[in-house]
Amino acid sequence: MELGRAADYHMGSKPSISPALVGWLGGSINAFTISALERATGVPRSTIHFYITEELLPKPAKTAASRSLYTEKHVELLRRITRLKQAGLSLSEIKEELQEDLALTEGSGIDLAAHEYGRIHAEIIKTATEEFAANGYEDTHLSTIVKRIGITPHVFYGHFASKLQLLAECFRQMVDFNLQLVETKLETTSDLAERLLARLASNAALHILQSEAVSLIRTENSEPPNEVPGALIETYALIVQQVAADIGAMRAPGRPAAGVPTELLAYSMLGAYDNTQLRASWDDKYDRADLFRAHVWLFLAMRAALDGRVDIDSEVAAYEERIQQAAAGEG
Repeated sequence: MELGRAADYHMGSKPSISPALVGWLGGSINAFTISALERATGVPRSTIHFYITEELLPKPAKTAASRSLYTEKHVELLRRITRLKQAGLSLSEIKEELQEDLALTEGSGIDLAAHEYGRIHAEIIKTATEEFAANGYEDTHLSTIVKRIGITPHVFYGHFASKLQLLAECFRQMVDFNLQLVETKLETTSDLAERLLARLASNAALHILQSEAVSLIRTENSEPPNEVPGALIETYALIVQQVAADIGAMRAPGRPAAGVPTELLAYSMLGAYDNTQLRASWDDKYDRADLFRAHVWLFLAMRAALDGRVDIDSEVAAYEERIQQAAAGEG
């Protein structure tokens, strides 16, 4: 079972996408196909087309030769037309009644095609993140994502060239969101252990995508486009930067830098957390609190060394010759 994902399920907390992330990804304008407009208003499409011809409704936005999109304004106008017809007004009287609204709608300047592209793009990312978090990369199928959203494969591939590229963007979007949401809140928190716990608790789905990304960075080297593993590495580096910054802040003022690079310490901490998640996935012996406690323990032990309470560097130095031998492959 994949790192992280199994642990989150085993410990009884199904990964989910936070409402805040959904709002961050999504837009505020609803776009309707002709079928959706029929369902929303109860007006058949033949009548809708007639109203457009008679200039009782604004023309829809064309996004393809056979695809038109309508707005909430079309819904509102169709409902008004229905009410005015029920009140006994003729079509010419209704048209006169709607002139002001029609003029405002024509001059609204909404790029519905661009908005619809953005809406579908955000929906693909949201749905794919849920699928990756629930099933892992290998067991996530593009056909399932396409079916859940209600789009065609052709539309999907207009947004993403491959499943790997999709994972890379899902991962990047979640990291960007967390950096904006969590790291902004942490600016007022000086307690480094509190900062660590806030990051661990911030978003289970992010930790799962992080593990999936690391696994693919290690193994993926053939699927085009070739730059995708590089994009995963760059995004992972954003997470490492936050951890490394806090590790760097542990060093007491005036104390020399540690004998181990801060970047490697940060990667070691992230790798340790992934492996505790793996262990927790095997049975019920450990819960999420046990994982967090172990991670904080390691973090505080590192802080004790970096701020000078424990002299780890001199102890490591005593093993330097053996370290070099081991690195050279000598038994």
